[in-house]
Amino acid sequence: MKWIRILGLYFEKVFEYKAKSLLWIFIPMANNLTLLLFWKGATEQMNYISTYYILMTVGGLFLTSYIEDDVAEVDIKQGELVNYLTKPISYYWMKLFIEIPYRVMQAIYAALIIGIFIVFFRFNLSLVLRPLYIPLIFIIFTLGYLISFTFKMSIAYLSFWFKDMHGFYELTTIIAIIFSGSVMPLEWYPPIMRSMAHILPFAYSSYYPIMTLIKPFEFIDFLTIICIQSVWLCILLVFHNFLWKQGIKEFTAVGQ
Repeated sequence: MKWIRILGLYFEKVFEYKAKSLLWIFIPMANNLTLLLFWKGATEQMNYISTYYILMTVGGLFLTSYIEDDVAEVDIKQGELVNYLTKPISYYWMKLFIEIPYRVMQAIYAALIIGIFIVFFRFNLSLVLRPLYIPLIFIIFTLGYLISFTFKMSIAYLSFWFKDMHGFYELTTIIAIIFSGSVMPLEWYPPIMRSMAHILPFAYSSYYPIMTLIKPFEFIDFLTIICIQSVWLCILLVFHNFLWKQGIKEFTAVGQ
């Protein structure tokens, strides 16, 4: 009950700034919906493309964490981190609870807006959703978000040592966009880029969760995705914990 109550409190906080959350979703939505209109006139696989970009837009807003700037600029540089160090819950879990309500709200906003977009432009969605595999899909989506969140938390900790990380954050964002399938489905990439995408963690945070709703995966495919996601999450958690333990030694907070 303690964890549910904490999460509920942060949901209440998010709903105090509903308009702010709504504005934040327009940039990623505009990018993907523009691509969708382009492919509408350029390909015969319109059902697949429209489904892909629509789900990537909604799913991306839920699956992609944007916690790094808050951690780096507010908590580490401004010293707000000291408020979390006195709490009986780890910093990682507290930031996770803070972030989840934003992801949920923005995904709901996006779903409503895109619903209007679908009706207006008369797009058809081709979903493959078998009830038997819904628990596995839920696990894949959960692991996908945790991969993104843990990765963003880890790179934010670099602010313990460096003064300005904005350029690095932009670089990692570009890499993530390319290799997560946000530009186009990974099967359309050149072989070398496709191979790199399957190795890096970014595809397992958004591309594969989305594809579970589009392609008729079998049980072994779901298990393979979950296993690879679990391996990447473990690697990122080890990296996260190492940076946290080393970085907190560099942290100083001053005040009255």
